[in-house]
Amino acid sequence: MQQIAQTLALMMLCCSSLACAAEDEAARVSSAHLGFVHPEGVDLAGYSVEEKFSRNVYSFYTFGIPSFAAMGLSYYEQYNGDGFTATAGVGIGFVLYGSAAYQWRTGQRDYFKFGVGLGAGVAYSGALPILSYEHRFDQ
Repeated sequence: MQQIAQTLALMMLCCSSLACAAEDEAARVSSAHLGFVHPEGVDLAGYSVEEKFSRNVYSFYTFGIPSFAAMGLSYYEQYNGDGFTATAGVGIGFVLYGSAAYQWRTGQRDYFKFGVGLGAGVAYSGALPILSYEHRFDQ
């Protein structure tokens, strides 16, 4: 009986490890964005990579124009659907920012985001409108 329990425990451990590995592979998503401005990087155009941190929280890094590079955390009500999203991050030059937006899914991998962002940096400090388009490559 003890061997059966150990075998079942080992099988459950292996299955959960495989499920976690499969979940980790699907939890990394890259995207391109265009608009004024994107919630993750306060840029007009750029490329981002998000990695699932917990159920609704993703860590990200982004490269774009004009804010060269940034990193931070994003919260999604529904990552692959319509819903509220919030972001906090820091960019090169110690630019701090945060945003609150609503995301609409418009296609299989396409999203529009509309909201407001707040930034504090060397060149500008204050509120910024968010109106951007995002295409996700890996879903």
